[in-house]
Amino acid sequence: MDRRVIGGLKTSRGCPTTRRRRPAQDRRGPPPLKYHPYRRDTSAEAAESNCVQPTSSSFLLRVFQTSCALILRTFGILFARYLTFLLPSSSVMSLNGFGEHVRSASHAGSWYNGNQRDLDRQLTKWLDNAGDRFGTARALISPHAGYSYCGETAAYAFKQVVSSAVERVFILGPSHVVALNGCAITTCSKYRTPLGDLVVDHKINEELRATRHFDLMDRRDEESEHSIEMQLPFIAKVMGNRRFTIIPVLVGSLPGSRQQTYGNIFAHYMEDPRNLFVISSDFCHWGDRFSFSPYDRNSNLPIYEQITNLDKQGMSAIETLNPTIFNDYLKKTQNTICGRNPILIMLQAAEGFRLSNNHTHEFKFLHYTQSNKVRSPSDSSVSYASGCLFVHPK
Repeated sequence: MDRRVIGGLKTSRGCPTTRRRRPAQDRRGPPPLKYHPYRRDTSAEAAESNCVQPTSSSFLLRVFQTSCALILRTFGILFARYLTFLLPSSSVMSLNGFGEHVRSASHAGSWYNGNQRDLDRQLTKWLDNAGDRFGTARALISPHAGYSYCGETAAYAFKQVVSSAVERVFILGPSHVVALNGCAITTCSKYRTPLGDLVVDHKINEELRATRHFDLMDRRDEESEHSIEMQLPFIAKVMGNRRFTIIPVLVGSLPGSRQQTYGNIFAHYMEDPRNLFVISSDFCHWGDRFSFSPYDRNSNLPIYEQITNLDKQGMSAIETLNPTIFNDYLKKTQNTICGRNPILIMLQAAEGFRLSNNHTHEFKFLHYTQSNKVRSPSDSSVSYASGCLFVHPK
C-alpha cells in the first residue's frame, strides 16, 4: 500500500497535500540612500560671503540641519511603510510580538453557511437536537469537515459547554496545509466568524511563546487551514454574548517526547476550570483517495461496519485517557485520524492534571457518523466523532 507521510501527516491523491514551510521573505529592506556628508564650499564666492556675512552663514547652517532632520524623518516614515509592504504580515507586529490583523472567515459560504441569521438558525437546531447535557465539559473532540457532513455530530460535544464557566478557549487543530514539527500560535488579534469576531488572548500567547516550544503561524497558511476555523462558529454560538478569549494552536507532527512536553505545558492550563479545550479531529479517512482502505474480504460485515469497528476501538482507547494505549492503537491500526496529535496532547495534559490533583476524569463519546456508508472498495468516506472530558472532584 502506498502511503506517503510528510511531517507526520498522511497525504494522498485527491487530497490537499502538506507542503513544506515557505522560507522567510527578504527582510533586508530597500537599498541604503546614497548620502554624502556636507562638504564646505571653497569657491571664491563662498569665501567672500562667509567673510562679509558670518551671521547669514550661521543661519544657513541651521536651515540646512533642520532640512536634513526633516528629510531623514520623512525617509524613516517611508521606510517603515515600505517594510510593511515588503515583509509578510506575520512579521509586522506590535510591541508585544503580535499584530492587529484579523483572520478572515475564509471557509464561510463554502464549508458552512456564511449568512449570520441562517447559520445561527442551523446551529440552534443542531444543538436543540443534541440531547441532554451530562455535565460541564473541560475538553471536547469535535470534527472539522463541512457542516453538511459533520455539523450535527459536532453539536453533541458543544452541547456540554457551560458558557458561564468558560473564560478562555484553547483550540488545537491539526495542520493540513503546512508541515510542522511541533505547534504554532497565531499573530492575529481576532478571528472573524459570521456570528462575530473572537478575540485572541495575547497574554496566554506570550506565555506559550516564552516556553520556546511554539512557532508563529504563517499568515497565508493560517488563512488556508480549516481545522481551527470549523470550530469557531460553534464556539461563538454556545458562548453567546459572554466575554471570553481564544487561543488557536496549530499542531504538527509530534514524536513521543514532544507529546509529553506539550502535555505538560497545557496541563497547567487544564487545571484552571475557566479554560475549555476544543480538540479538532475527524476520524477514519477510508478509500483509495486517502491511501487507506483496509478491510477483511472474508468478513460478513459490510465495509462501513468494519470502519465503524476500527473507529470504535480508537474511541475506546481515548476513553481510557491513557496516551500510551491510544499510541499503541495508532501504531497497530495506522488509522487515519487526522487530529491524532491534538488528541494526544489532550491525553497527556489530562494525565498530568490527574496526577497533580485530587480529581477523577471521564471521557465520553456522544455521537458518531460517517460521510458515506462504504459497501464497495471503490467507495470512500470520512468518519466523525464527538465527545467530552468531564472532571469530577473527589
